[in-house]
Amino acid sequence: MNLKDILAKSSAPLIIGHQNADPDAVCSMLAFRFLYLMTNPEGEPTLVCSDVSRLSKKVLSIFESTIEIGDFSEESHDLIVLLDTNSRLQLGSRVGTLLREPTETLVIDHHEENSDIGSIAEHTIINTQASSTCEIVFNLFQDMDLEIDALTANLLLTGMIFDTRRFFYSNKDSLEIALKLVELGADYQACVNSLIIRPDRSERIARLKAAGRLNMHTIGDWIVVTTKVKAFEASACRGLIDLGADVAIVGGVTANGEVRISSRSTRDFSTRTGVNLGTDVMEPLGELIGGEGGGHVNAAGANGTRNRDEALERSAELIRIALEKNRNPTEGDR
Repeated sequence: MNLKDILAKSSAPLIIGHQNADPDAVCSMLAFRFLYLMTNPEGEPTLVCSDVSRLSKKVLSIFESTIEIGDFSEESHDLIVLLDTNSRLQLGSRVGTLLREPTETLVIDHHEENSDIGSIAEHTIINTQASSTCEIVFNLFQDMDLEIDALTANLLLTGMIFDTRRFFYSNKDSLEIALKLVELGADYQACVNSLIIRPDRSERIARLKAAGRLNMHTIGDWIVVTTKVKAFEASACRGLIDLGADVAIVGGVTANGEVRISSRSTRDFSTRTGVNLGTDVMEPLGELIGGEGGGHVNAAGANGTRNRDEALERSAELIRIALEKNRNPTEGDR
């Protein structure tokens, strides 16, 4: 696949991020827009995602408030580019209808590859070793010998800082790219500050309710908690990890009946056990809730339409099964 040729043939690409788009998704969308326009200055790209997270809105207000990200497009597009997702379901039901021809669709992502990816896109740039989709987009600029200005550098670095939790989850390549972005004009402190936001009242209430409703499972030496909320599933997961859980799995149901399951684990848990929340837990849960699941080793999710409570009960058992499968002789010495 020659990316430059693909972009050169497109006059009106549609750039899409996942629903409730986080800073990695939003920043990679904007950076890719700049990359496209550098290869095709006469083109007219459109950016769409079903909704943008509150934190992403703050990032946009600081670095780029002039570019519109819509929630749908009625226009005709000759290329569709999915960023930070490779699942139709994670786009949301309405935006998901915009996917049509796999031959005209490109996926750029760092999550575990969706088994149905062939039905979505013929062209893929997927690197599961990358810390973020912004890291992949940076490499595309480098591969195509395109200049990165200070604004784009700030966007890419912000997305990387968010997805790596300030480089807690990172590797040598991520750190080297971050240094290059700073050299290109990114303001590290400004990027960090753009990601600092106090949860609003409803999010704090959701976190507290999640803690009050949790079910705790002690599996060997590990503490696995499951709970349910009406919203802010990912935030509730992070709060429960901060409280002391090794694994947190939170289920929610939206007003229109969509079931969302989020999960997080500590690095200590994944390193010592080999359990992958994406493949070991969320993929099978995706089937159980009538949708799809996947993600990373330490952070994964599933979206569907049914069986939230059953899925939460099943999640602990799936972790137990994965622990037993991956068990090694030294684990008992922990």
